[in-house]
Amino acid sequence: MLMEIRNLSKKYGDGQTVCEACKNVNFNVNEGEFIAIVGKSGSGKSTLMHLLGGLDNPTYGKVFINGMDIYSLKFDDLTKFRRDNIGFIYQFYNLIPVLTIKENILLPVFLSGKKVNWKYFDFLVKKLNLKDRLNFFPNELSGGGQQRCAIARAIINHPKIVLADEPTGNLDRRSSKNVIKLLKFFNKKYHQTIILVTHDEEVAREASRVIVYEDGEIKSDSVIGK
Repeated sequence: MLMEIRNLSKKYGDGQTVCEACKNVNFNVNEGEFIAIVGKSGSGKSTLMHLLGGLDNPTYGKVFINGMDIYSLKFDDLTKFRRDNIGFIYQFYNLIPVLTIKENILLPVFLSGKKVNWKYFDFLVKKLNLKDRLNFFPNELSGGGQQRCAIARAIINHPKIVLADEPTGNLDRRSSKNVIKLLKFFNKKYHQTIILVTHDEEVAREASRVIVYEDGEIKSDSVIGK
């Protein structure tokens, strides 16, 4: 078992203004799964994603990764744990505009103090069609190009888990299909666990397991035969 999510809850506000984005959520994640969490805008799925990745604190409940209760870690230890174990991909890319594509991709390596695996880097930029764009800045690339850069940055350190929050939400259909194809490739080749949040049912059908999320709760959890 790679991840265990137990009674995970998140409330905003109090009294009559309270909003429950996550209500006693429970599920497990096995290593190497490709899971889509699908739900309408405002369903709380992005909040759930942030909780799974240790980017937000739950009101109560626990997230275990390889048996480690991530919310028991101190801030600095949790930051290091995320950096070593989780890659993040966002709808709006979150690239650093003053860094080149090459510098954006390698940033997690530099922050972790590791040496660059140039063979793997070269493989990544070729696979993601970025080799001729390494000295460009993010605003010089299309949305699809920026998202491919974000994917490279997310997986450059070989994280066990990749969390993708609406990674196709800002892309046209062709670019969306390309992004999903790339995520499936790395899921199969490196057995990386992918958890993808989306409102797009067509994107969700590309996963091997689909969790339907509505009003802060899991409504269904289905394995797709692939």
